Amino acid sequence: MSIIVIVAHPDDADIFCGGTLAKHVDRGDDVTIIHMTRGELGTADNNEAEIAAVREEEARRSGKELGASVEFLDFQDGRVTYSMENRLEIVETIRKHDPKLVLTHFQDDMHPDHRVTSKLVTDAYYMVSLPLVETVSAPCDPSNVYYFGKPTSSFEPETYVDISEQIDRKMRAVERHKSQIKWLNDHGGIDSEFDDFIANVRARARTLGQEAGVPFAEGFTSLHTTSVEYLE
Repeated sequence: MSIIVIVAHPDDADIFCGGTLAKHVDRGDDVTIIHMTRGELGTADNNEAEIAAVREEEARRSGKELGASVEFLDFQDGRVTYSMENRLEIVETIRKHDPKLVLTHFQDDMHPDHRVTSKLVTDAYYMVSLPLVETVSAPCDPSNVYYFGKPTSSFEPETYVDISEQIDRKMRAVERHKSQIKWLNDHGGIDSEFDDFIANVRARARTLGQEAGVPFAEGFTSLHTTSVEYLE
């Protein structure tokens, strides 16, 4: 099975669904993480090109930890906007990979890039199978879109994936994003509820695990039917 994850920034996939991705990789599924931006605003450094290069390399190391392929689109961090042109770019991105499942951000999120990415992916999903919508790649027909989100939004998981065996791998993947960890730890509570960002990510997985009745879990909602154990 082929799965693509379309996220706004490097580290988003690892934080929200890294354990699930690793679990699917372990099963033999083909997983690709597609980043809208290179996260060039996620730092106090005023050189966007340099931080973009750093964060891209961190994302590639993280993807290797999970066993996932890593790609980047050319949207600008903090400036992802909704337009038909951008929607068609996501249509082409999905068609190129012809996945069974698409994962992305939940629509209600405090980060504007996350919100816009969610809407672009959702609306593109409804277009990817239409033969009269012309892009380079041929139409395809993914079976579902799964959403992940922050506890600071109205996100309430309906599907839980047990990542107890993958939690250490998820945390190693998150820890590859050293520049972002420093930024978030120094940046107060804008994106994390705890001073220690790493502790926050692990605690969230433990909380979701308690809701699911397992040691660690990740949570999702979906457009269509839900599943258990793996995303289907």
